[in-house]
Amino acid sequence: MKKKLGIALIIGVAAGIPAFILGRKRRYRKNFEEAYAKGIAETTIKNPTGPISPTGTPLYNFKDEENLIFCDETQLAKRLIQLENSINIRDIGGYTGHEGRKVKWRKVIRSEELAHLSDKDVAYFEDLDLKHAFDFRNKRKADQQVDRLPESTEYHLIPIFDSFNQGISEMDFTQPGSVDTFMRAIYKIQTEDRAQCFAEVLKVLTEPSEFPILYHCTNGKDRTGFMTYLILSLLGVAEETIISDYTLTNLTFDESYLLLGNIMSEELGVENHHLWEFYGVKPAWLQISILYIKENFGTVEEYLLSETDLTTEDFEKIRENLLEK
Repeated sequence: MKKKLGIALIIGVAAGIPAFILGRKRRYRKNFEEAYAKGIAETTIKNPTGPISPTGTPLYNFKDEENLIFCDETQLAKRLIQLENSINIRDIGGYTGHEGRKVKWRKVIRSEELAHLSDKDVAYFEDLDLKHAFDFRNKRKADQQVDRLPESTEYHLIPIFDSFNQGISEMDFTQPGSVDTFMRAIYKIQTEDRAQCFAEVLKVLTEPSEFPILYHCTNGKDRTGFMTYLILSLLGVAEETIISDYTLTNLTFDESYLLLGNIMSEELGVENHHLWEFYGVKPAWLQISILYIKENFGTVEEYLLSETDLTTEDFEKIRENLLEK
């Protein structure tokens, strides 16, 4: 199922399907020029061997064959939702689940924060008749960067972390490996201690009249990635396929770094080039959650039964609502 693509082929695929990604580069060319002027890294599109730090040291490459994984059901042309002012909005449909049944399209959408959407983008979700939007950011950030949504969409704030500064004050992000250490802690905390928060989304999925829904965090990758893992696992999608879906965020690594990175840089008071790893995902991070659940509960179903108020009947309803007949 897993397809490892060489860098040249990855660039070809990225250039061929998500034209909006490259268009975003043109639209925000000023951001790129400012980044270059500061001596921050070139993007992997311009430097196929991988990003380079201001000191000339190669950085972790989120677009190599281990970190950007395509599978037979990736279907980027249908999966990527191409709006005017978005980077990382994707449909989780089309994958094979229980009994060979496919996950329905345009029922569940994973996203970055929605404060920057254009009027046309909001109209897209209005035409889609989006019923619910779940925001995993903390209240302060949600208030500062307010989601733009259709009036008919019900908004839910479900902070996975009450404060972004959870354990962050002790971290020196100028040190190599510090971001990776922090991200591993985030996955551990959200898996071990925040199951009920994610269960609130799953409850809505039991009602056939409440679709489509959307959930997001800031960059649409970590809290959002774990939520997607739970949903696709309940639907019976293979683990390797779920990991492939998770890594698709890395298609937009460059845009996240240059367009959303300023938010985090200002938040932490650290120059953005020290924070590279915040803007991509590593399969090893999601594996922290996967292994914890396997070792302590065996399956996602048992994990949710133990750690939340969901029932086996809820799981059956979710499958009935989201899997094709």
